[in-house]
Amino acid sequence: MNEYTIKLKKKQKVAEETWMFTFQKPADLKFQAGQYAMLEIIEERFTDDRPKFRAMSIASAPQDNHLDFIMRESESAFKKNITTLEIGKEIKIKAPIGHFSLPEDKNKKIVFLTAGVGITPIRSILREEELKKSERKITLFYSNRNVESAALYKEMEKFKLKNYKCVNTMTRKCTNWNGEYGRINDEMISKYLDEVENSLYYVVGTKKFIEAMRKTLTEMKVEKENIIFDNFG
Repeated sequence: MNEYTIKLKKKQKVAEETWMFTFQKPADLKFQAGQYAMLEIIEERFTDDRPKFRAMSIASAPQDNHLDFIMRESESAFKKNITTLEIGKEIKIKAPIGHFSLPEDKNKKIVFLTAGVGITPIRSILREEELKKSERKITLFYSNRNVESAALYKEMEKFKLKNYKCVNTMTRKCTNWNGEYGRINDEMISKYLDEVENSLYYVVGTKKFIEAMRKTLTEMKVEKENIIFDNFG
């Protein structure tokens, strides 16, 4: 893990109260898709009693010439500082960190279970798989409250992968949605997977989401060694 100073190139709102920040990528920064970085504010406009740094998954692929991070708004000083950061301003990062990556065995079927901004490390992995023209069998289940709060859900549907399936689901009724409704559960998973037990499951989300998925997968007889968790808040 090394420390870098990086400059903000772009920021855009990608969903309700959700932003994506694009920074320059240091030439010597190497990372694996699914890893994260520690971000630290240099010039603080807002302060509180919480740390001025935050762990955030990298949303871009290792092959990209930039670094993307996705974040929900909140009243924390860190998030207020980064959402008001001006283009061209710098922050510090320490990276890479973590081991949330795909196995070397390309025949292993991959299932992603995530909600909200838990999509961040999965976006990095899918972007890399697309660039590598991967033929892995991958299924993504992505849960959000509604279309307005679903960050990059349309992008998730458009990855050009030979054996890829995206299942977007909304937990609240939407007037502009014709896809799945409801939380990710055993019935939904079984509907889209031909082999439930012989897949490798990557679960990303809040503690509550992770516990719900752990219970669901356990009841579906998925072995513990076939489940990888990433607590995203």
